[in-house]
Amino acid sequence: MPTSFYHQIPLIIEIVRTLSPRSILDVGVGFGKYGFLLREYMELWDESTKAYGVWNIKIDGVEIYDKYLTPCHKYIYNNIYLGKAQDVVGTIHESYDLVLLIDVIEHLPKQEGYHLVQSLKEIASDVLITTPKTFVEQRAVFNNEYEQHKSFWTKKDFKKIAPLIVIPDRLSLIIVMGENIQLLKHIRRKRFLRNIIPF
Repeated sequence: MPTSFYHQIPLIIEIVRTLSPRSILDVGVGFGKYGFLLREYMELWDESTKAYGVWNIKIDGVEIYDKYLTPCHKYIYNNIYLGKAQDVVGTIHESYDLVLLIDVIEHLPKQEGYHLVQSLKEIASDVLITTPKTFVEQRAVFNNEYEQHKSFWTKKDFKKIAPLIVIPDRLSLIIVMGENIQLLKHIRRKRFLRNIIPF
């Protein structure tokens, strides 16, 4: 679907605000939720933008299914690359502070997923990945064959790619790999304690 688990939104925003990127690539923009949320909480929330709609942070996107895109996407994203992420990433000749791969990797066969993450690491300082903790059956949605779930991922799979940090979550595997994972240790600790100590 052109959406993702809603329960993980606050945690993803906290991770991104902690990393404080100035350039972001959102792979699999779908409905555009993270573009909107990042504009709001990275620029409007602390009034870092001087004029409404004049953005300081570069947010680009990748989308395979052009029917998901609306005029809202053009307002929120600086640029949206159309096509398969596996193909598009090789044509991007710039780097990003952060790449978001939110509930996308399960739509790819394992080998394509490994290749995509390796390619993303080459153009980004940090990569934030989320995927369901259990395999969720999903077929084509909204006439989009790319919505099918084709693989299931574990922490062990991602450890084969690069050093990482896992942020505890009830339903999602949330992984960050890259140069700034040390900045996220306090979030991991806070989430771990929340899971073992009832409040």
